[in-house]
Amino acid sequence: MNLFWYSIFGLQLVGNNMIETQLKIIEEKEFKDFFQLIDRNKKRLKRYFPLTVQKNESIESTIEYLKEIAEKTDNRETYVFGIYTQEKLIGVIYIKEIDWRIPKCELGYFIDKKFEGKGLMSKVIEETTKYCFERLKIEKIFLKIGSENIGSKRLAIKNGFLLEGILRNEFRIETNELINVEYYGKLNPITYNF
Repeated sequence: MNLFWYSIFGLQLVGNNMIETQLKIIEEKEFKDFFQLIDRNKKRLKRYFPLTVQKNESIESTIEYLKEIAEKTDNRETYVFGIYTQEKLIGVIYIKEIDWRIPKCELGYFIDKKFEGKGLMSKVIEETTKYCFERLKIEKIFLKIGSENIGSKRLAIKNGFLLEGILRNEFRIETNELINVEYYGKLNPITYNF
């Protein structure tokens, strides 16, 4: 299986300006770009990605984190795709919590603050979902979204994910408060003829 899959697509951002975007597996050599992305967005990422922020507090810890990710990729446990525009890392989408017995997986994602609200992440989710269903032969993809994360819930619904339930007091955020998590799922349309 070619793990260095990528997809290039154009998106309308402002007026008639199109931006070319690429998804590809993050490599260890990109530690500086990955660290800078986390560092620029640290304040807002702490809420839903506390472990990612914690594991990327320094360049050295980012190098170790990306080594860990590479090992998990080799073992087919996790795939981490960088979102690139003009060869600059602007976001990440994780294919994680893979259970090959079903098979199912979870998606987790974030994008640089300055690229939020432009439709880019919706397209990234669409392309990654297609990759999971067609290439990885995943039967179900799920998202776990904090109940107050309105933007992410909109992305889920826009991409055909259905709310399957609410997990009460499921996730501890940076303030030490427990929050509810909404569980969204999407079944493989190839298998289930949707």
